[in-house]
Amino acid sequence: MTAKRSDCVKVYRRPPTVSESIVQQLKEDIIKGVYVPEERMKILDLAKRFGVSQTSVREALKVLQKSDLVTEVPHKGYFVTELSLEELMDMWKIKEELWSLAFSWFAERATNEQIKRAKECVYQFRDAYLENDVDKAFEANFALTDVILEGCGSRKLVSLLQSIEDQAKRYRYLSLEYDDNLRVSSQYFVELIRAIEKRNVRKTEQLIREYMKFSGTVLRKNYDKITSKMKESQAIQRFIKI
Repeated sequence: MTAKRSDCVKVYRRPPTVSESIVQQLKEDIIKGVYVPEERMKILDLAKRFGVSQTSVREALKVLQKSDLVTEVPHKGYFVTELSLEELMDMWKIKEELWSLAFSWFAERATNEQIKRAKECVYQFRDAYLENDVDKAFEANFALTDVILEGCGSRKLVSLLQSIEDQAKRYRYLSLEYDDNLRVSSQYFVELIRAIEKRNVRKTEQLIREYMKFSGTVLRKNYDKITSKMKESQAIQRFIKI
């Protein structure tokens, strides 16, 4: 019996370049508050931290600039981008439209295996909520959305959402601590996966829109607290360095 070509040929995955590795680490650092809004990203310090050339750091910062995670100020350097409340709320309205499409198409197009994986992520989030573990909940949240993007069947939609989520994640991360967000999010995710398992596209869209409105309300109510916490994080880190 002749083996299929797909069974014989392994897909080659190019290892990340130095600048790509720096991009991924800095994205995570910005999301987790290691670097906070309006903080300067000092190229020399970053080059020393990663043990790389300043050129590699500049390349990484250019990539982050395209995602609006950092802003270049002429003659001053790169700074972590700060989103105003108005910008954040505009972003959440856009997210509602895009995620309603992604979840609806997932309910319609996903394989049974993808739905099973999404369900596992939902229950990982529930476990994190019961343990009151924000970090685990955050990881489960975005593991779930990764599966949704994989199964929605639209590369263009995936590209749009990945771009906007790069900017939104740091606010989402901190917002999980407020207004019973973990519990309510867990409830919505369980209801969503039930609707998806039934291939109920209309119910899925209704639930994700309700959930996006809820998460946007949490952000709006707690925006000042969230931004203050970001700045506190920066002050603490500077104190430790001193």
